[in-house]
Amino acid sequence: MAAALALDYGNLQAQVAPPRELVTNTFSWSQVVNAQSVEVVPRKRSIGFMTQHRFGAFGMDEQAYKQFFGLDLPANIRFGFQYACTDRIHLEAGRSKYGKLVDLAAKARLLRQTVDNAMPVSVTGFFDAAVMTDAFPAVRDNYYFADFTTPFAYSFKHRMAYNAQLIVGRRFNDRLSLQAAAVFAYRNLAPAGGENLSVAVPVSGRMKVSTKGGILFEHAPVLQGRQRDDHLDPLAIVYELATLGHVFQIIIADA
Repeated sequence: MAAALALDYGNLQAQVAPPRELVTNTFSWSQVVNAQSVEVVPRKRSIGFMTQHRFGAFGMDEQAYKQFFGLDLPANIRFGFQYACTDRIHLEAGRSKYGKLVDLAAKARLLRQTVDNAMPVSVTGFFDAAVMTDAFPAVRDNYYFADFTTPFAYSFKHRMAYNAQLIVGRRFNDRLSLQAAAVFAYRNLAPAGGENLSVAVPVSGRMKVSTKGGILFEHAPVLQGRQRDDHLDPLAIVYELATLGHVFQIIIADA
């Protein structure tokens, strides 16, 4: 009887499949350029810190040299702090210079690509809520809401904006990764003639050119909510250097 029990236990053990190996490092960090990547802060209870500088715009004329290709112009700066609740979820708090924006975000891996392609892609969700803490700009007394009958007046809800993203990505090999995202940005207060909701579909990629270096690109066609007639769909190219625990990027973008 003892031998039979031992045999059954061995058969049961043999039927337990080992966990599938997950694909890692599709991108080096949680953000590509403007769009989020499929990555989250990778280890439970670990912390991420992100500093972003967006320098001024310059044209291809003599001013480009005088302004040192935008580096002499005022920069928008954002600091972001991230905390990994699990290896699939992180929370983030950030603060930006323009508008004195304070934002809170949550990001979660919904699906993970596996080495055996049983799951061919990674899917990640992201949600962010931001509040403008700067003073509202002054408006004239004869301003009205979009109905042209209600006199315009600021309220706290006009400080709020929201951003939701659903990202699908795949690492094809040791060098090439691609992803696409659906991005929905909603502002409670839009400028006259503008739309509250903006929808974009950024496409991003990374090509590793060395052990630590990579070339990234991002193009984000705006499907709804263009704010100006001369609006450019954001296009960026990036050189990235990823070391152990640090990621550095130099970005050239048109928006």
